[in-house]
Amino acid sequence: MLPESDYTRLRWEIGTGYDLFISLLVLHRPEQHGLRASWAAGVRSRLPAEERETLETAITLMYEPLPFVHTVPMPKDAQAVLDALERLPAEKRLEALSLHYSTPTVVRDVLLNTTAQRKWNTTEKSIISNNIQNRNRLVTPTYLNRLYETWANREEFGEKYLKALKAYVEAFFSEEEQRILPVLRQGLSHAQMRAGSLQLPTMLEELSAGVRLPELDKARRIYLAPSFWGSPFLFYNRLDVDTLLVIFGARPDNMALIPGEVIPDSLLLSLKALADPTRLRILRTLVQSPQTATQLSRLLRLRPPTVTHHLRELRLAGMVHVTVSPEGDRYYTTRYEGLEATQDLLKRFIQGD
Repeated sequence: MLPESDYTRLRWEIGTGYDLFISLLVLHRPEQHGLRASWAAGVRSRLPAEERETLETAITLMYEPLPFVHTVPMPKDAQAVLDALERLPAEKRLEALSLHYSTPTVVRDVLLNTTAQRKWNTTEKSIISNNIQNRNRLVTPTYLNRLYETWANREEFGEKYLKALKAYVEAFFSEEEQRILPVLRQGLSHAQMRAGSLQLPTMLEELSAGVRLPELDKARRIYLAPSFWGSPFLFYNRLDVDTLLVIFGARPDNMALIPGEVIPDSLLLSLKALADPTRLRILRTLVQSPQTATQLSRLLRLRPPTVTHHLRELRLAGMVHVTVSPEGDRYYTTRYEGLEATQDLLKRFIQGD
């Protein structure tokens, strides 16, 4: 059962605004989230070309603006997010969406001082590149130039981005949020119930299908909110020195991401994960001791990108525990609960339960 200190630390939230941005990420990076690429492309094709291009730029250059959604008044739905952005001057929208407590001051200064009249110098490029690389994104000259152009013309981008978000909501998300809201409510109720019987780290590990966060120990307040499109991943941001925002997956294991799809995503992902000989070798190795991707690469004599790909597939299927160290290193171990859940889900699906 949760200690009294954990009860006082928890704050519960709900709002489809979080899924507004997470769904955009999934639709633009379907292969990383187990979504059928052709279906994702079909959703994106509903938008006019200019709006599609704007959203692709935003997904490439920005991280999910979940701290911004946290500041939006209830009901924190898509319309509330659009209204909040509309109230901001166009030139302030990119700043509000991109910069938050964890943004280093030197990075903030470079971005806010960016103008069309002055290109970034070598030092400024290095500051931005190091920050991006620390967050596991590939930095190329083309990427840096796109980022510079976006910040140098942030008023224009702010206008285009709001227009693109409105188009996305109208073309797809306004209907989608009606489908997912009841599921989010159920997910929130389930999490609150589990909070009454499990320690906080154990509860979040269960909700995220295997993620262990050291950040929890440092937070005096933790805001928890469910996401349909984020399952099975965990999204988290530090809002201030004492406060953590955690978005957990709330899509049931017997429900598909694509509306009307009969076969659950989690079943397909699990069977796919277990049907690969290299992934089976990885699971067998991770039973013995926790390993980082780099350590696994050396141990199994596989190329690092190959290991990263297989670990992502296993993580999607809930087959591995992920422990994030204070330094940001990710240690993986085999998650037996994932194997048991796959067997149970397969049996329930075949029997029609």
